[in-house]
Amino acid sequence: MIYVHSLGRALRFYPGRTALARDGRLLTFRELHSRVDGIAATLTSHGFGVGDRLALLLPNGPDYIELMYACSVLGVIAVPLNTRLSTKEIDRVLEDASPHGIVRHSSLAVPGAQLSWQQVIDEEPLPIRSDPAPKIFYDPEAVLGLIYTSGTTGQPKGVMVTHANILADVHNLHLIASD
Repeated sequence: MIYVHSLGRALRFYPGRTALARDGRLLTFRELHSRVDGIAATLTSHGFGVGDRLALLLPNGPDYIELMYACSVLGVIAVPLNTRLSTKEIDRVLEDASPHGIVRHSSLAVPGAQLSWQQVIDEEPLPIRSDPAPKIFYDPEAVLGLIYTSGTTGQPKGVMVTHANILADVHNLHLIASD
């Protein structure tokens, strides 16, 4: 749903406008859409589908954005990991979340947990497949992200954030920004 209402909408109305900068180059919404489709195809080839979880241990940047959109397209639940966590803390979250795989950056703590699939994107770029685009997943109430927060008790707990939650946040931000 987030894909449909943000990147999908931008692709319809502004295909040639700049979406983001990647490696010193400006990408249009059309190019970003193409990359997201290719990443979604790559995730599909590694067995990811609706309801599967993908851990993300990445700094802020284009890779993170592209992977979040690819998860949205497929109905995969993203499990973003705080880049300040230690290996022990990351392993605790991974044990609780039980993701099918992880995409991470080598500059961050290395998880000790063994997962079915792992991609270290700064050592080997995430392949972008040219398979036909997967069918776009659309369910506002489906979980888009499993966000771990410790709150006041100290041990992180997963908070399920739906596509509709994120879309409501985007709309509220837009309303605040337009005042």
